[in-house]
Amino acid sequence: MKKYTFIVEYRGGTYISQYVAFDLKIALSMWVNHLDKRYFSTHKKQLLQEEIPDIDFFPVPVEGIENVWCGSYLSGKYFLLLNIIVTVVNDILLV
Repeated sequence: MKKYTFIVEYRGGTYISQYVAFDLKIALSMWVNHLDKRYFSTHKKQLLQEEIPDIDFFPVPVEGIENVWCGSYLSGKYFLLLNIIVTVVNDILLV
């Protein structure tokens, strides 16, 4: 199991959350399911869930840095920047 830290820039705010999962795809699904209902309708969440597995929308590894990914999405007229970092693997803190 790995702990994924999600750092999101969206609509002028920075939002940070963490999810424990076996892989990035599962962690991304968990993140989408917990998006704030004030900003993301059920329909928008469903669209993101459908886009995540698509290679064109899946976060890309940051070159030269292990366990870090970046992705961006348009949610209506708003841009969302997503950074993901693996911070713990099997209860071992990554430094």
